[in-house]
Order: sequence, then C-alpha cells, then structure tokens
Amino acid sequence: MKKSYLAGLMFATALSATFSVRAETMFEALSQTYNTNPTLQAQRAYLRSIDENVAIAKSGFRPNIALSAAYSDATKDSDIYSQDGSSKQSTLAATITQPIFSGFSTVNSVKSADSSVRAEQNNLYNVEQTVFLEASTAYLDVVRDIAIVDLQKNNENLLKKRLDETTQRFKVGEVTRTDVSQAQARYSQAISDRISSEGDLEASKATYTQIIGSKPENLEKPVLIRDFIPKTYEEALNIALDNNYTIRQAKHILQAKDYNVSANTGALAPQINLEGSASKVRSEGDNYDGKPETNNYEWGVNLTLPLYNSGETRAKIRQSKYQKWQAQEQVLEAERRVRAEVSSAWEYMVANRSKISAIVDQVKANEIALDGVQKEEALGNRTILDVLDAYQELLNSNVEEVKARRNFYVSAMNLLQAMGKLTAKDLKLGVDLYDAKHYYKETRDKWLSLN
Repeated sequence: MKKSYLAGLMFATALSATFSVRAETMFEALSQTYNTNPTLQAQRAYLRSIDENVAIAKSGFRPNIALSAAYSDATKDSDIYSQDGSSKQSTLAATITQPIFSGFSTVNSVKSADSSVRAEQNNLYNVEQTVFLEASTAYLDVVRDIAIVDLQKNNENLLKKRLDETTQRFKVGEVTRTDVSQAQARYSQAISDRISSEGDLEASKATYTQIIGSKPENLEKPVLIRDFIPKTYEEALNIALDNNYTIRQAKHILQAKDYNVSANTGALAPQINLEGSASKVRSEGDNYDGKPETNNYEWGVNLTLPLYNSGETRAKIRQSKYQKWQAQEQVLEAERRVRAEVSSAWEYMVANRSKISAIVDQVKANEIALDGVQKEEALGNRTILDVLDAYQELLNSNVEEVKARRNFYVSAMNLLQAMGKLTAKDLKLGVDLYDAKHYYKETRDKWLSLN
C-alpha cells in the first residue's frame, strides 16, 4: 500500500510530469498572447492615435489653404426708372495663410507632442508587461491546479482501496466499526476535495482562455525563467531604475509638461502670418456697364501683438507650471514605487525558494513517517486513524509544494516586470515585434493622407 500511494503522489505532481505529446511552454503561450490579446491590441491602436498629436502640432508650421465661392442674384424695382433692373454676381476665391512666427509656441508644442508619444510608447510596454504577467499567472495557475487535481484523484483512489481493505478486515473481526467509519469519512472528504479542486481548475482554465486566447493543453513548468533572474538584489534594483517603463514614462511626461509651459508662454509674443488671396468676380446686370470679369490678387504680412485677452493666456501659463510640478513629483513617486516593487518581488521570490526547499524536506519526512506508521499499524501499535492522518499529511505537503513552486514563478515574473524585462523582446519570444517607432515616424510627416 505504501509503495503504491507514494508512486501515485509522485506521478501526480504536474510540475515535474512528462506528457505523451509535445507540451506547450509558457513562452509559447506568451507568444500567442502577444499576437492576439485584445487589451494589448487596443493599446497599440490607442498609441497610434497619440502619434497623430505630433502631426496636429506640426500643422502650426503649415499653410492653411481654402477655396470659397459665392453667387448672388438681385432684382431692384424702385420709383426711379433708371435704377430698376437685375444684377447677378459670382465670385471664386482662393486664400492662403502661412504662419511665420508664433513666439515658438508651435516649436514647443511639437516637442511636447513628441515627448507625449514617447511616454505612451513606454506605457505600451507597461501594458504589455501587465498582460504578460496576467498570462503567465494564468498559465501557472492551470499547471498548479492540474497537479492538485491529480494529487486529489490519486488520494481518492488510494483511500477507496484503504476503505475496501478496512471493510474486509472488519468482516473477519480484525478492526472495529469505528475504524470503518473513519476510513469512510476520509474517503468522503477525498471526494469533496477532488470536486473542489476540479472546480478551481475549470475556473483557472477559463481565465487562461480569456487572456491567452486558446484552451490550455499539455502545459509544462517554466524552468527557463530562472535564466532571466539576476544573481543579486542590487543588480535587479539597478536594472529596474535604468529600465523600468513607469519611470521612463513619467520622465517623458515631465518633458512634455515643460514644453507646454514654453508653448503657452509663446502666446504672449507677437504673431506673424503671411497671407495671400486670389479671386475672380463675374458680374452681369441691366445697369452694369463695366467688364464682366474682375481678377483680384492680394498678399501681405500681418503682425499681431497680444496685449490682454481676459487673462486666459496667463491662466494657461500658470496651469501648465502646476502641471509640470505635478509631473516632477510623479517621477519621484515612480522611482519610490519601483524600489518597493523590486524589494517586494525579490523577497517573495527568495522566501518561496526557501519554502520549496523546506517543503521538499517535509515531503521526505512525511514519506518516512507514513512508512513507519503503516508498519506499526500492522503490528498493532498504531490505529487506522494514525495511518489515515499520515496519508493526509503527506498529501498536504505535496499540495503545498505545488503551490510554493507556482508562487515562486509568479514572484519571479513580478520581479521581471518591475525590472522592465517582462517584454517579448527581453524574453526572446518567437514573434514579429510591434514597431511603435516605425508607425510614429510614418505618421508625423503626413500632410494629406487619411490612413
């Protein structure tokens, strides 16, 4: 009995199991997530919309061109006969306005838009990392729950055999009805635990499908994740302070707010525009004796010196200064948060690694204890309840080992996210990387395209 029980438990640990067909690695699941996850796709579309802010800002450098047309038909009937009659007039005109100087507002607006795009590019990496953390956690949850279900099924089968043996021994008078009832109770508990674990597994599978986009099949443990973890906490922290995308985003937002102050201040400077127009007027009428068509051409330079516009410009300047102050504090906040996240993730990872080692020792001790209790029960020195308790303790330690391994990998993924290394590029996934800079460069110089 002891050998079959231990063999069942060892086989049931899915974190070290092998499969008859090729297993899907966590990195393959993350690759699928990278290509299909709706949250990530939506964030890419949002970034493309932010790219357009640069083209909008650069419109301040570009001319405004317009065509206009007008037609009028008038009839006049008065007491003075000579003034009676009708007249028709049609006008076609083209105007162009080219900004020349705007107090450097346009220059700074473009720089602000550029910085905002870079901030949103870093935020896209943040979203990518968050989605990857959710996907890897969903993957590990399924692996954990499959292992627990296997453990519970094996435990149920073994307790059923123990119940049958106890029942047979009761029939020949070797044990009491109390022993049978205790075995029955543990078997019923095993059924309940198995049903509960199967429910947890189905819930984990549903979350997996939601995030990754397919049903989980033949998953394997992510052993390669250890290759991405730094050797020391100090190394992890230095990488995070240099590479964390929340800090990068906050710094680019600060740059954008700084340029906004200069852009709003430029509204107090003189505004110079070059303007030109060309028009053709065609007139017809009873009392019209001149040429039927007149061509007009005009050009000029307009200078406007803002003096006071109800305080709006000055209010915007003050507002942008406060927003810059806010952005400065948010950079400090991001740095503090990253330090805390790295420290927390590192400590959880180290603690879980030590916990795994301790639980492995516990499993070995419980195996020896089960062996001893069964031998002592055969000699009459232990009760069947003692054996059932030893079964349960060994099962619990195996389940805790499965959970600890899952928690170790999740804490490692949290550490990679805090370091800014939980991206498709850093994990070397076999995918075509989304090139946000390519779309940005393509968009910023468009003049006429609608796509």
